[in-house]
Amino acid sequence: MSQEQLPIVLTGVSSGIGARTAQMLTARGVPLIGIDRNMPTGFSGTYVQADLSSQAGVDAAAAAVSAAAPHGIAGLANIAGVPGTSPWRTVLSVNVFGVRGLVRALAPLLGEGTAVVNLASSVAVQWREVKAKCAAFALATDQAHALDLVAGDGDITEESYLFSKQCVRFLTEHLAAELLPQRIRVNSVSPGPVATPILEDFKKDHGRDKVEGAGALLGRFGEPEDVASVIDFLLRPESGWVNGSDIRVDGGLGAYRGSTLATATN
Repeated sequence: MSQEQLPIVLTGVSSGIGARTAQMLTARGVPLIGIDRNMPTGFSGTYVQADLSSQAGVDAAAAAVSAAAPHGIAGLANIAGVPGTSPWRTVLSVNVFGVRGLVRALAPLLGEGTAVVNLASSVAVQWREVKAKCAAFALATDQAHALDLVAGDGDITEESYLFSKQCVRFLTEHLAAELLPQRIRVNSVSPGPVATPILEDFKKDHGRDKVEGAGALLGRFGEPEDVASVIDFLLRPESGWVNGSDIRVDGGLGAYRGSTLATATN
């Protein structure tokens, strides 16, 4: 079976960026396997209900994908995520260990030339400053023990979403190196504020004035299609020389905040 006939696995297909990515891939004839806690509407593909907050949930999802795609898969997009308004253990479990676990569990189904795309965030731009902390947490063999170890670290528990996406940035590079011998690419996409059902959660977590100010500066919030189109590109063979990279999709917000212009006007 050719790679074009194999399905791509997407998580978070019931809403937002995941749903729009699924629509775009379906429109170009890509068979899909969608993973989500909630049943998606209007989804054309095989649906797998799963909770990615535990290793058992990841294993169950991987087993269902293996049964649905006995000849392998053409790609994996880890789009599902939990906002910082949720309990910190849930945020870190899904956003970090769910991503790591699913990539490693499905790697045997990914052939040479396939791709993994992880959804990070533009807030994680300074992740290298905490790289050692990310590595210690994200590579821990025991998920429950890792969570217990960081329970007293307020920088992590009080900013769980930020830390989770810093870990995604770390994992993207780490997994790209790990899977390089199999010629499996791993990249990430870092959106700015996007008009999805969890935008209100981001306003509560990151500060309403800050998020709404970003939208006003840019002229609008991002749309799911803005991010989905980049995920689509990274899953295509045409992006075959892009590996271990992150693409920021934030309308220029990061460039503005890091520029001398922003410094001069504040």
